[in-house]
Amino acid sequence: MMSTHRWRRWAATLAAAAVTLVGGALATGPAHADEGSAPYLFAGTPVGLAVPDDGDGQVSWGLDSQGATLHDVHVTVDITGISSFATSSDDYCAGGLCTFDRGDVGPSGTGGIVDIRALPGAALGAGGTAVITATAAGVTFAPFTVKVTVGRVDLVVDTLQRIDDAAPGSTLTEPLTVANVGSLTAATTDYRLALSPGLSFATRFPNCDYTDSTAEGWEATVATCHFSRPVEPGRKYRLSTPLTIGVKKSALHEIFSYAPTATSTAVPAAPRSAGAGDLTLVPDGSAPSGGSGRQAQQNIDAANTADIALTGDTATARPGDTATLTATAANRGPATVDRYTFDDELTVMVDIPKGTTATQVPAGCVPWDNGTRDPALGAPRYQCDLDGVFDSGHTQKLTFKVKVGADAPATTSGTLVAQLADQGALPYDDHLADNKAAFTVKVPGGASTGTGSTGGAGGGNQGSTQTGTASGSSGDSGTTGTTGGGAPSATGSLAHTGSNGAIPLALASLAALAVGGAALALTRTRRTRPRP
Repeated sequence: MMSTHRWRRWAATLAAAAVTLVGGALATGPAHADEGSAPYLFAGTPVGLAVPDDGDGQVSWGLDSQGATLHDVHVTVDITGISSFATSSDDYCAGGLCTFDRGDVGPSGTGGIVDIRALPGAALGAGGTAVITATAAGVTFAPFTVKVTVGRVDLVVDTLQRIDDAAPGSTLTEPLTVANVGSLTAATTDYRLALSPGLSFATRFPNCDYTDSTAEGWEATVATCHFSRPVEPGRKYRLSTPLTIGVKKSALHEIFSYAPTATSTAVPAAPRSAGAGDLTLVPDGSAPSGGSGRQAQQNIDAANTADIALTGDTATARPGDTATLTATAANRGPATVDRYTFDDELTVMVDIPKGTTATQVPAGCVPWDNGTRDPALGAPRYQCDLDGVFDSGHTQKLTFKVKVGADAPATTSGTLVAQLADQGALPYDDHLADNKAAFTVKVPGGASTGTGSTGGAGGGNQGSTQTGTASGSSGDSGTTGTTGGGAPSATGSLAHTGSNGAIPLALASLAALAVGGAALALTRTRRTRPRP
């Protein structure tokens, strides 16, 4: 039997070319803006020009109007400071000044690009600055300076193959490399290595800093290793000692992320001496011509299971009264189920007993009505997100309140099922029998002596137009004994997701246009493996 896995992937932040936000607008008088305040300039910096030219050299800028409408907006990119080694052929550039007359700029902001290239014969390492200025009616912006250099460091890594069925308690050996396919030398380099919670560094080195971090979007153990050996253009290097990674007893679906960053650049120089016991870089042939990336990750599947067990509840209530029902989800281990490394959430599907109506539901539970997930109380079925990190021994309670209808049977039940968010069975659980439980309400003086059950999304329980709901997140807690129950925090329909914010056009466009801008990317891919 095969099950489909969806994995979170991320790219490590490249500090050498960060997208930088600077400057608040300096008001020189009443701003001629319809709304909002403090617009600002931002840009991609620094810029390295490829030698030979690859057509990608550019100074990109953006103006965030902070939701206001600005009038008579003019932006100038002054490239006279780099004219000795670079030029632009854009038709809006003349005499080293590139002008953008934008007129009125709306709440989404604006942005632009100046294409630049190195002049023939320009010396590698030559550098200067381009200066970006902007004005608007009644507003003066702080100028923005962008460093431009002839040549650049371009570090790439090999992609490690996915590992299937790694044994908990075992040690993995990772032969990491780094190569420079750019035209400048990385005089010093940092190598950032990040492990998901089910992995550990089996060997630690004096020249590596070890910290806990959430920069990857989940709790990670990060090693930042500092190398003083120059990484020269066209050369490839390997670690002097292969990295060793321990697979914990709690491992299930894990991730190892790695990315090098040049922390200083220079022309080639002799390597400096490493300290005793340091992890170092060793020459390992020529740089690849293709097929490598600037950061990479390795997916590691452990041959492990997590037993997710549900316990239901029984209550007694007469017609017109309210019954309280609490479900308990527990991880009997040994593996941890982590939403942030296995991108298919652990959930509980709850069918409300027939003849009753849900009047209070836990935070993180939303109606499930043929997949529409419309927020409302009184739905026949709810899908509840469990905690993001559900480790061995962890429990979570889900408390519902239901009002008993006049036609409720003497005994009525609704099913509880632990499953993936897409309603699939748990692929890592080899004890599926305890994935199911029930809510049962006994109704003295009920309409019949039979047992009622919702039996599916259609339910059959009475509909309701009542207001009042619980709102909030699913509570990504790793603490034993959390609960999703409790009183509603507000009236109105159920809230499932967070606010729906709009990103200013200038911010979004610069992220796409900035050369080498730092980014935190998140992609997903489907993967399959047999169930343990």
